[in-house]
Amino acid sequence: MATVQTIYEGAIARSTANDPGKLVTDGEAVGVLDRIFQCLYAIAAMGDPSRFLAKTNLAALSSLAATLPVDTIEIRRITSVSGSITAGAKIRLIPAEEVDYTTIHLAPAVYRQGASIVSRGGAGDPANGDVLAVTHIDAPTTLSALGTTIDARFPARYHELLVLHLAIYMATKDVGARQSAETQALITERKMYLEMFLQLCNLTPAALQTPHGNQILQRLDSLLSKAA
Repeated sequence: MATVQTIYEGAIARSTANDPGKLVTDGEAVGVLDRIFQCLYAIAAMGDPSRFLAKTNLAALSSLAATLPVDTIEIRRITSVSGSITAGAKIRLIPAEEVDYTTIHLAPAVYRQGASIVSRGGAGDPANGDVLAVTHIDAPTTLSALGTTIDARFPARYHELLVLHLAIYMATKDVGARQSAETQALITERKMYLEMFLQLCNLTPAALQTPHGNQILQRLDSLLSKAA
């Protein structure tokens, strides 16, 4: 399994301008790598949601709310585990602006409020003490140290993009290396890998078969055009 150390060593090897421990500290490199990794992971997850899904039971609702896992990217499905609603029953996730549209959104229904899931609080909606199961696209493990393992759900074919980004960052910390042919070659190669990454992040056939596939595709196209 690849680790932060693996990516870091790969980046160091890509440029003679890199001087680890001097121009860039280990902690700085880890922080830069985590920030770009979190972004690329989210883009990949939106292209193939099923590959990045996780399922967790939220703690019993208190004041009709429960906290989501940290940095949840997207919620895909909510069901009842125990409490006032039959186990396994689907809970509708509705827009916060439409909590009063009871004739459109039938109970049981909840809405997202920041890092929490909140019950609409009407008849048939989840009550205090209910436990809900959330199927969601969760954030990857934070890359916080050299020994941290890269989340296995992030395909190894994308690891070189992380290597190139970090190599360029380290090379450009040296004023004399910023415009060097070697650095420009790294930038050109990163562009190639980024274009490949964005193309591969298009929706899978399985995702497109869902009733919501068209909406997901529109959001993804918008996201990829900005990333490009």
